[in-house]
Amino acid sequence: MAFKDRRPNPNPEPMVATPKNASGSWIQMVRRFSRNARLFLIYALLAELGTGIWRVIFALYLLAAGFNLDYIGLVLAVNLLFHGLMAFPAGLIADKMGRRLVFATASATAVVSRGLLLFTLDPFWVLIFMGTSGLSDGFHAVASGPFIVENSEPEERPHLFALDATFSSISAFIGATAAGFLPAFWGGVVGVIPAHYMALRWSLVISLPLTLISLIPLLYLSERRLPEDMIDSFAELFALRNIQSHGIIFRLASCAFVYGIGFGLLIPFYSVFFREAHLLPYQSIGTIMATGFLAAAGGSLFLGPWLTRKIGKARGILTAVWASVPFVFLLGFTPYIPLVIVFFIFQRGFWSISMPMRNQLAMELVVTRERATTNGLIHAVFDILGSPAAAMAGMLMATNNFALSFTIAGIIMAIPGPMYYFFFAKEEDRRHALAARPA
Repeated sequence: MAFKDRRPNPNPEPMVATPKNASGSWIQMVRRFSRNARLFLIYALLAELGTGIWRVIFALYLLAAGFNLDYIGLVLAVNLLFHGLMAFPAGLIADKMGRRLVFATASATAVVSRGLLLFTLDPFWVLIFMGTSGLSDGFHAVASGPFIVENSEPEERPHLFALDATFSSISAFIGATAAGFLPAFWGGVVGVIPAHYMALRWSLVISLPLTLISLIPLLYLSERRLPEDMIDSFAELFALRNIQSHGIIFRLASCAFVYGIGFGLLIPFYSVFFREAHLLPYQSIGTIMATGFLAAAGGSLFLGPWLTRKIGKARGILTAVWASVPFVFLLGFTPYIPLVIVFFIFQRGFWSISMPMRNQLAMELVVTRERATTNGLIHAVFDILGSPAAAMAGMLMATNNFALSFTIAGIIMAIPGPMYYFFFAKEEDRRHALAARPA
């Protein structure tokens, strides 16, 4: 079924596709980046230091504190749900108030929420503060894509989106590596074993100032939007009068619908999987997770832009997603830990390649006034659908049924690749042809 936008596009800039023959070395491209883009990349390099620690340790912290996997699945589901509920309003606010304010507000509020979360073991308050943290994270997720597009030229965007994903993965790699060693360090300081929840709690506390440090580059960012691209009032914004690419946004949200279910079934539980299914120590889990982030960085840096140039973003997403899916099935059924590690690295590497391509494609398909709103809707659908999937995965894993959880996840994760191809490949080809016409 074809969907048509109701109104013509008055802003031709995002209609210019990234040329398939865009060339130039990485050094040449980086030199062309604007000051804002370079500052944003510094932010990306710092932002995941604390988050990398958090992703590895937080679920393990709840396990060590005595919570079962059913409850941990519920906690992660609440985080995703509130992240999704905030994502769409956050996109509207970002289109009105600007990107820089959204970045700073999100990071600062997340630090406060996580700090409160770490000093209560009351199940009710853990859920409350996890939900508040999800609300804060929703702001950052929707503003980065529009900011990158507004601070780059079409031929630079594959490199800038790839570097954003790469630097975030490198930052998360450093954080995850530290997460493998911090429990032993804090166990020695506090006088408990590394597996004690107090050692894990103080390891998580270290992540909070690291997140605050990432705010420093944001202080020097400047908005780069034309007056005609600004929304006049919140009334206009919440009436969605800035939205004009109705059909495209519907298709993007449909893809996010399926992506979110696959994500919720698998990605938040990797550290739990290594701990519960394979009984690995925390240091090994941190090292494995860190290696996965490094694979994601390599894939985003080298394969992502190459695929974009050779076959385009829609076909590149299909290729990357389908390359990752076999490793999801293999992870669920392989008992040998060396093979599990290899499969995990390949799965993370290929899956991560698609993320910057998805972000770039979405932001180039819509106009400036609706970018953050669009991104907010995409993230809202993604996370709200990922929430019940995470709760279901927690219940499955509580019965040690990891194979079934990975099987369902693999089937679901295979679907969005073809959706991107059928929804957007022809549209992308049309825009490439328009971009290639002589002026």
